[in-house]
Amino acid sequence: MKRLTTLVSTGVLLLFGCAARQTPQALCSIDVAREARPVLSAEDWFDLLLHGFDRGDRTLARPTLDCSGSPVVWQEPMADECREAGPEAELLPMSKQLSDEDLVMTTLRADLRLVWVIARRFSNGEALGPVGLVERTDKGIVVRALGSLRSFPLHSQLRLERSGDTTLLVAEGEQCSLGAPTVCRRFARILPMRNGRFFSESVMSKDGKCLGPAWFPFSREQVLKLPSGLHRKVELTSTLKFTPEGISLNEEVAMNDLNPKLPSMPPRAYRRAQSERKLRVENNRLVATDASMWVRLMELELLAGGTPIEPSAVGEAKSTP
Repeated sequence: MKRLTTLVSTGVLLLFGCAARQTPQALCSIDVAREARPVLSAEDWFDLLLHGFDRGDRTLARPTLDCSGSPVVWQEPMADECREAGPEAELLPMSKQLSDEDLVMTTLRADLRLVWVIARRFSNGEALGPVGLVERTDKGIVVRALGSLRSFPLHSQLRLERSGDTTLLVAEGEQCSLGAPTVCRRFARILPMRNGRFFSESVMSKDGKCLGPAWFPFSREQVLKLPSGLHRKVELTSTLKFTPEGISLNEEVAMNDLNPKLPSMPPRAYRRAQSERKLRVENNRLVATDASMWVRLMELELLAGGTPIEPSAVGEAKSTP
């Protein structure tokens, strides 16, 4: 197989039925004739997206580079940079070799896929690796868009959405508790695509302040210890909806008070709130109308003297994506 890079294709890639036609650039390519190999192996996909991948040993180069030679890295916003910091987790030691479980794919149409190769894993169950929008042609496979993705591979789903004129990569996955009973929570990452690259970006306010990562929990829970000695359980549920006008994030937060000295006593409802948050891609930035309602309400609780109680250990319930 022969690898080609920075090849400009004269074909037309139509991501959506109503999307405008464009002449995409093939960032990377491998010659694999469709007739000779109708079904590609995991090694083929690893070889396509990873620079320096050893097919025989199934090992990747260090430091990890994508097929264009760019480092596979991820930077979460810090607490002193944004109103909400990104999720904290430690990188686990690099695996000696890649396995079939390190490959996540979603078919968009017969000849177009989103492919994510897991190069590193985190202590919270997340994983990091190159992600590509890949087209299968008669002569080979070509990468039309490329970037780094950090997400949960467990029960993962990759898809493309539109916000105005911008294509967005949406990566969903689950994080499960290690103890019994197992509780799983689903999260989404959003990466805008520009000029053939997927970008990890923070969510900004209209006045240019950082609100937090483009990381959206569909459910969330935190228990606070109140100055009175009671415990306050804060729970979030949310949904994402994509429209031509932008992204709609519907959030609901419920707060209930519990007496740790009387565990059999039913919780007492303290507060329930709902809000709809709008996000749009404006001037190459992901802009939101406000911070998450979770963040706003938690800030009030902490100012009133609430102290977070550490949650139970979480991570992948199993390694299979």
